[in-house]
Amino acid sequence: MSLLVWLTNRYLIRLLLYGCFKKKMIVKISLAGIVILLIQCTQADKNSLLLGTWKTDSVYTFYNGFGFTKYDFEEEPLHHYQVNDRLVMTREGESRFFSYRIQNDSLVYGKSDKEGSEKFRILKLDAYQLIVRKDLDPIFPGKNQQRYVIRYFSRMKE
Repeated sequence: MSLLVWLTNRYLIRLLLYGCFKKKMIVKISLAGIVILLIQCTQADKNSLLLGTWKTDSVYTFYNGFGFTKYDFEEEPLHHYQVNDRLVMTREGESRFFSYRIQNDSLVYGKSDKEGSEKFRILKLDAYQLIVRKDLDPIFPGKNQQRYVIRYFSRMKE
């Protein structure tokens, strides 16, 4: 994000120095500004959409052409995404605290010391559903293996 802003600012300064403002250039500059604004708003929207309590609906596990979906969850914790990038996972009265952040299209959470953090790619995030995918390392040695988990969450009413 900062690279995009830096490049846009550099482009604007170059235009100012050379004095080559024409109608087409002004339109290009305006469009670049709108794109930057939209990118910043999208990131803020993802953070605000994530806030709240989410429960696991199902988990799809895939490994080299074999898939399995699990629907019954007595052991899965509730995920409470809070302001200040704080995630609280609760299950049967026990709570664990983590920090989280959204980077581009990924959700990363873990302990504050960054040890043992997990990275999920956000496939869908709206007011009702969160779908994330985590690529996993293969169990067996060899090439051309694919292993991942897709978690489906729904928002709980508070």
